[in-house]
Amino acid sequence: MRLLLLFLIQPVFCFFLKKTFLHKPLYDNINPLAYENIIAKQSFNDLLNRIDKKEVETIYFSNNMKKIYSRLDLNKDGEYDIEDYTITNSDSSVSNMVIERSAKNDIRTVILDEYVNPISSFVGNAYSFFSALLIPIIGISIISSIFSSKGMGPGALGPMGGGDKLGAFGNLKKDDKNNMIKANISLASWAGSPEIFQECTEVVSYLNNRTLYQAAGAQIPRGILLEGPPGTGKTLIAKAIASECDANFISVAASEFVELFVGMGAAKVRNLFRQARENEPSIIFIDEIDAVGKQRGTGINAGNDEREQTLNQILAEMDGFAQNDNVLIIAATNRRDVLDSALLRPGRFDRIINIPLPDKESRKSILGVHMQNKTFEDNVDLDFFAELTAGYSGAELKNLINEGAINAVRQLKTTISEKNLKDALEKLTIGIIKKNDTRSDDTLMRVSRHEMGHAFLAACFPEYFEIKKVSIQSTYNGAGGYTIFSELPEIRDGGLYTKDLLFKRIIIALGGKAAETIFYGDNFVSLGAQNDLKQANSLAKQMVGTYGMGDNLKTFYNENTDNARNPFLGRSLATNDGVYSEALKEKFDSEVRKIVDDAFSEALSIINYNQNKVNVLSNILINSVNMDGNFVKQYSNLQHVNTSSPNFAK
Repeated sequence: MRLLLLFLIQPVFCFFLKKTFLHKPLYDNINPLAYENIIAKQSFNDLLNRIDKKEVETIYFSNNMKKIYSRLDLNKDGEYDIEDYTITNSDSSVSNMVIERSAKNDIRTVILDEYVNPISSFVGNAYSFFSALLIPIIGISIISSIFSSKGMGPGALGPMGGGDKLGAFGNLKKDDKNNMIKANISLASWAGSPEIFQECTEVVSYLNNRTLYQAAGAQIPRGILLEGPPGTGKTLIAKAIASECDANFISVAASEFVELFVGMGAAKVRNLFRQARENEPSIIFIDEIDAVGKQRGTGINAGNDEREQTLNQILAEMDGFAQNDNVLIIAATNRRDVLDSALLRPGRFDRIINIPLPDKESRKSILGVHMQNKTFEDNVDLDFFAELTAGYSGAELKNLINEGAINAVRQLKTTISEKNLKDALEKLTIGIIKKNDTRSDDTLMRVSRHEMGHAFLAACFPEYFEIKKVSIQSTYNGAGGYTIFSELPEIRDGGLYTKDLLFKRIIIALGGKAAETIFYGDNFVSLGAQNDLKQANSLAKQMVGTYGMGDNLKTFYNENTDNARNPFLGRSLATNDGVYSEALKEKFDSEVRKIVDDAFSEALSIINYNQNKVNVLSNILINSVNMDGNFVKQYSNLQHVNTSSPNFAK
């Protein structure tokens, strides 16, 4: 009866929503884009005359600057009708003139986002939503009835208290086959680089055609090391190889060998290899092998601890393989640089397969794999997201698709739109955006000028960078605003990062501090540039110490600035103290300081010369909160931007 009543009231509820919410008069928050077809047309000259007479209360721009909507200052009661709005066709030059004229007459300017009416969208889907509720309600009722009639409870799952009587040392003598499975996954499910796929296919060929390789005198690899960043699919590849070879897959995390008592880890290793030999053909997969495979003698005391005993046992077991043993060791790590050299020599790990982060085409393929079994709108552009996700791993791309699906569910939809994915990408890149902003107008203006300093400078170098978005929305990551820009695809994919490009990237990083300095003075610069300074100085150190891009230190290499430097404290303390002279250290510091100082001077020079442009854009950003990168590029009118200072071309 209750279900029938719910079904009957749905039309009544939807009718009430439409009558209540969809026939309200137009107020200040109405987006003129929704009424473009019925808004009165107005010529450009009439618009300028009304602006000069201050008959216009607000100017609205579309994101592409092709349309200008104006709201006339006619109603004094705070309510507006559609007759109060006009529309004027525009282009970049016209829009620039309107912006300047509006700023002169203190008329508010706003950039319009794509129009979405959440109320009508909800009402349009309300009936289907409530209908969809009937199925799970009925299903839950049926399942609940079944369980209650059968009397199933916790006791039905099995007897309690019959635990394993073996102690910690007893487990070493027990054949534990819980970690041994028959993998059922195809190698084709890994959508990465074709070259890496070919390497893995060859491994499968070794195992499936052992007799042929032995007849040719070729030795079967005993161990395969999969090296690559987290989330690139190393575990997936290992399972797929086992599945393609129809071998038993024995998976273990290297951290499971780390024990408190000396000898227990080694005993576990012996038990693992014995289990593999008894269940041939088999593949042993050791995940995160760097947990026990670190270089020996690297601690401050250089002691022979439990970890080293375990490593020694692994080395001995891998040497103990007979040629006819049908067992292969596959290990995975993202820290090959810390592994002991004895572990990496041929005869133990004969082949090392480097699995890098996916390139653009691989990212597109991975996105396509994870989009399967999900419904997407037809206009979702995979090339667009593959380009924006440079540096993402396969796991991160999977998470992106999942976050997009979650965003769709929040809107009571089962079809994922391109906007859902864009919002998910922004969340993963920037963090969760705060909806309630309690900052003062002065603070928002400071943040707007800071972020516009970054955005304007990024727009000044179109040969290298592409500005995507600038916003003054604060995030829970601690950012008061953010600017999104990236290198051009041909630069990013080709890896051609020149000295000139890196120098200009430092200029952009210091743009926020430069803008605050110009508008507020040296004594009133805020703390907002802390992370910018960190990025600028870190990049300058790498330019001089890693890439040989100093003016005088053109052939210098400083291992302390290399991300792949020796990670061991004991060895570092013993070897790095006296490597560099004091004179060389001073020269290194001087080169780094010169790069950062020159970049900051350039940022100051460009923003100071274009101060009016930056100020107008900052005022627009205040009202709009978010600004598309194309708007910044078009308004900047780059042919008039001053970039002619002496150090600019470094």
